[in-house]
Amino acid sequence: MPKSKSFAPSWDTSSFGHPADTSPMECSALADHLSVCSRSRGPMQVLCTGAGLVRDFLAPRLVTTVFLVALIAGIAWLAS
Repeated sequence: MPKSKSFAPSWDTSSFGHPADTSPMECSALADHLSVCSRSRGPMQVLCTGAGLVRDFLAPRLVTTVFLVALIAGIAWLAS
């Protein structure tokens, strides 16, 4: 079985000896594309983004969220 001296990943890029960074023109084209895409989706995109933000905030705090909802429901039930 042949032994490899290095397990480091190796790959080739198509940058032809130049840095493989994005150019300002590419970033501008991407920003234009994203703004056109977000405008085409309209209000539903805003709603989905907001729902995702709420989910991302509440998911790690599931137990605390359930406790607070139960506490508020219990207080409302006792107050009525």
